[in-house]
Amino acid sequence: MSGINGSEANFLDDFVRPKRLLLRPSVLTILASYRCTAACEHCCFDSNPHITQRLSLAEITTFIREAVNSSDIELVVFSGGECFLLGEDLNQAIGYCRTLGLRTRCVTNAYWAKSAIGGRRRLEKLRADGLNELNISTGDFHQEFVPLDAVINAASCSVKLGLDQTLIVVEVQKNRATTADVLRKHPRIAEFVTLGEDKFKIIESPWISTSLDVAIPQPDAYLLNRQNVHLRGPCGSMFRTLVLTPSRKVGLCCGLTREQIPEMNHSWQENGLETVLDDGGRDFMKIWITVDGPERILAWAASKNSSIDWENKYSHHCQVCLALYADEKVRNTIREHYKERVEDVLMRYCMLVRYAENHSPDSVDSAHSVLRMHSSAEPLSLPSTMVQISTQKGI
Repeated sequence: MSGINGSEANFLDDFVRPKRLLLRPSVLTILASYRCTAACEHCCFDSNPHITQRLSLAEITTFIREAVNSSDIELVVFSGGECFLLGEDLNQAIGYCRTLGLRTRCVTNAYWAKSAIGGRRRLEKLRADGLNELNISTGDFHQEFVPLDAVINAASCSVKLGLDQTLIVVEVQKNRATTADVLRKHPRIAEFVTLGEDKFKIIESPWISTSLDVAIPQPDAYLLNRQNVHLRGPCGSMFRTLVLTPSRKVGLCCGLTREQIPEMNHSWQENGLETVLDDGGRDFMKIWITVDGPERILAWAASKNSSIDWENKYSHHCQVCLALYADEKVRNTIREHYKERVEDVLMRYCMLVRYAENHSPDSVDSAHSVLRMHSSAEPLSLPSTMVQISTQKGI
């Protein structure tokens, strides 16, 4: 964002810094290809069967190795597109992760499990190579291409093969036939619900368009407004997840709208990941999103500019993040007033990084809950040695 990111926002060189400004990513997501067996309407990556661009196995393993050397990666997620279309390369990439001591997860539409026998055979091979978790996406849009029986088969195979966790994510829209409750009551799924959420879980997530001009009707309970914005908090993905795309772009979050936000994507050159990470740790907007979350930033911008239309318009935090960057009114308002928030945001970000330096990556969620409470309070003041940052380099 001109006037917020880039060289003008690199004022943190003059900040009394922790050992590292960036919260070191613990999750690596490989989007090796956007090719998919489905072509769901409003897909966040416009995935379809005709896409040919993809990362090679050598590119995948090279990036994994570099990410491990630069970050605190514990989990590698293979998604897309449809990651199962990678064939044997997926098996080899998962096996490579196992040699590095990394956990792995696949995100899939379950097309490969239309036959229960064939699905089990495919998953058995991945399990033998080290696959730990399976996430399955479904809902009314997906079921135009992948029947619910395939989802049930895949989930059943995953549980019975002893994968550490099986998760089904169901699309939400206002009028729909497929819901989490429908799945929980399915006779082949009901027995798994009793295993506990650490082993088997079904959740729901709004199905959104990646265009601010297209709205998919959502239940009122999901819509952001001034009555519920206080319940929204920090982004748990920013700086915690590292993403590699088919075009060798690196993202510092796994956001659904990330591809539509140029500031969220950085070119990857071999052995250049450290630079990407360090630059990200000096981007004030990314820091602010980490600390407060996009919903609270949007509400704050609207308090500065009453012409910003935001209430009951967005149902997903990634939609809101896109609005911060792509809605000109919001973007200009942030550019004009963001200095008012610099000291408060950086103090709380510093608290979060300090906490992360002394705790495991999983426990950073606890620090986020503390930040959620602080972000609704009066802005914190900075020690006198830190006040200088607000006047450095023309900020």
